[in-house]
Amino acid sequence: MSERTLTLEEIKQVELDILKYLHELCEQHQIKYFIDFGTLLGAVRHKGFIPWDDDTDISLARDEFEKLYKVLQNENHPYYKLISFRETKGYPYSYMRVYDVRTRRDANLVDPTVVLGTCVDIFPYDGVVTQESDRKKMRLYKYLIRLSSLNFKGIKSENGGLKNLPRYMGSAIFRLTSPQLWNQKLESLALKYSVDQATDLTCTIYDPYYPNGIKKEWLYDLIDMPYENIVVKVPRKYHEVLVYEFGENYMTPPPIEQQVPGGDKNYWID
Repeated sequence: MSERTLTLEEIKQVELDILKYLHELCEQHQIKYFIDFGTLLGAVRHKGFIPWDDDTDISLARDEFEKLYKVLQNENHPYYKLISFRETKGYPYSYMRVYDVRTRRDANLVDPTVVLGTCVDIFPYDGVVTQESDRKKMRLYKYLIRLSSLNFKGIKSENGGLKNLPRYMGSAIFRLTSPQLWNQKLESLALKYSVDQATDLTCTIYDPYYPNGIKKEWLYDLIDMPYENIVVKVPRKYHEVLVYEFGENYMTPPPIEQQVPGGDKNYWID
């Protein structure tokens, strides 16, 4: 078996194909998803991928997220596979992914059996966390997920110098625990703020300190929008969502020096 490094354009094409697959799956099962974060920004500002970006994200309100999770569990696609912490103990993220098994992505994981390929990330939205103690716990759990799942290279700060020593010590201790444990604790706290009882939602498992939230009904009121050569779902109130996530000037690209792709290499497995 051999591998070759994927170019940025090849990464985008793999992700676009997965996104099209997920869109069709959600349409088939009447699941309300929407592209989110940089992917939503790219759709509005660039009519597709942000030119220098190599990431694709979709989100769903928690009830719709669970519907999609169950559908993906029962899918038997020849090369698109679900991965999440619920089934995979060494998985390092609090959200699920669908990845192409013909690819591999550098991950710097403690558990070498966990393969992360070129993928689409899938995020749940829960009620806004209102208790400061819960916010602090969630941030702690996210830090412990990293310490228990990533090797020394993965937790190293390039400019950290001696400041990396506490990270190395923490990694040495917490790699004896499972990231699955901390992910379960994180999710349990997120579910405490249920969609049914909330008026405003946000992606608390990604950042429990997201300010306020966005109106729950926005995540269920969706419209079609072109994205590259396919059609995807976006909130009808996409402007308000983008202002919430990126600020009023979201249509202004960042300076040239900040227009760089992520550092993780992706490989095609032959």
